[in-house]
Amino acid sequence: MDIKNYSYTGLNGSLANRLSAQRAQMSDLTQQEISQLKAPTYKGIENRSLTLAFQAKIAQNESYQSTITTINTRLSVLGNSLDAMSTVSQDLSGVLGTNGYQLTSSGQTSEQIVAKNALETYISTLNTDVDGQFVFAGKASDVSPVVDLTTMLEGNGVQAGYKTVAAQRLQADLGSNGLGRLDLTSSGSNVTLAEDGSHVFGMKLTGVTSTLSNVTTTGPSGTPASLSIDVTGQPTAGEAMDIELTLPDGTTTKVTLTAGTEADTANGTFAIGATTDETAANIQAALQAQLETTAETDLTAASAEAAANDFFDTAGGAAPMRVDGPPYDTATGLVAGTEADTVMWYRGTNDAETPRADAHAEVEDGLTVNYGVRANEGAFTTQIKQLAVLSTIDVSGGTDTDQALFASVVERTKGPLEATTGSDSLQSVAAEIAGAQSTAKSANTRMTVANNTYQAAVDGALGIDETEVAVKMTRLQTQIEASYKASSILYKLTLTNYL
Repeated sequence: MDIKNYSYTGLNGSLANRLSAQRAQMSDLTQQEISQLKAPTYKGIENRSLTLAFQAKIAQNESYQSTITTINTRLSVLGNSLDAMSTVSQDLSGVLGTNGYQLTSSGQTSEQIVAKNALETYISTLNTDVDGQFVFAGKASDVSPVVDLTTMLEGNGVQAGYKTVAAQRLQADLGSNGLGRLDLTSSGSNVTLAEDGSHVFGMKLTGVTSTLSNVTTTGPSGTPASLSIDVTGQPTAGEAMDIELTLPDGTTTKVTLTAGTEADTANGTFAIGATTDETAANIQAALQAQLETTAETDLTAASAEAAANDFFDTAGGAAPMRVDGPPYDTATGLVAGTEADTVMWYRGTNDAETPRADAHAEVEDGLTVNYGVRANEGAFTTQIKQLAVLSTIDVSGGTDTDQALFASVVERTKGPLEATTGSDSLQSVAAEIAGAQSTAKSANTRMTVANNTYQAAVDGALGIDETEVAVKMTRLQTQIEASYKASSILYKLTLTNYL
């Protein structure tokens, strides 16, 4: 009897325990179906250390991708800005020299008006900002890097702009006699042409070639250089002499003197005189006329270019330079401009560090892209200088000299405006920015692929297989129903029925 009662009680308890376990399993499966997770905590996950590592990597990559999205906007703006500036320069260079010399009612040629508009476009573009951050200002991204057009060219009160710096430079290059800092004298049958001192201004004597018979040339030589022309007899008509001169912007020009039966000083022809002294005097007169014309044209154009170099070349922390004067026509050196007396046209970061490093971002583990840009880099100042020279040179007189001056300016500015490609050019900067953008995009692609792989592994570790869970729940439900049925039968048994 005791054995029978024990067996009944043990059997009843076993069913109860099984039913309780089945209920717990059903509850767990139901929770999995609702949460889509295998377990409510990582404790119940296999390979939980690897899963946590994958989740951390996904979060890190998403942070990098967020950075890439942010800088991609800036990189796109930079790229578009560089393309726009390149187009402006190339469009202008394409029309330079095609219309000849035609003044408008403003006293400027149409090309000069276009150049001024182009310069204003450059200034506006270089002052582009993205969400209040100026992209051409280096690290100083809270400051618009370039002053407005009027201040740049005209100055601001006692602060001299480019036009003032250029006017003072022209005085220094022309000299008090208008011969480009050259002294021209004659004595008897000798003519002497000499530089007026050792300095950077004016025209420098660099060479001479002559087919003039009975005329001896000595030099140019010495410091400062001088050239001696000795007439020992009469040359023959048609024979000529070329004197080569180096101009302030580093270019060269030459004046040509040709012997003739009649004088035409405007064209460099001197008359063969009755005596050697007379011929020498005629050579001097023709040479003076040629030097004056060269000073008013090629030298003036070169002086404007040199002044643009002085004023705009400030990269690496350099100060704008200007003539140390007054007086300016006898000046012998340059002096650094200060904020008290000279417009600082560029106001962004200006030190000896590479501009690209001014802005940088880590876009992947161990991978940083640099994308800083400064408006006073050579790629931009090369263009700005030509636009400033072209738009401000005074050719309003309508004379042959004005026309020759304009042609000389066009000759100097056209090439640099076309040269938007090559090293230290708009294209080179654009290529570096495009390279940074490409690097960031490639990193973004790699991280997207990696994250998909990581996420699949995480989902496999944490997530459920809904079909598998459904099958288990169905099977378990059948088992529970069977357990309930068995329990019900047992609970209905009595000791008498059992016996």
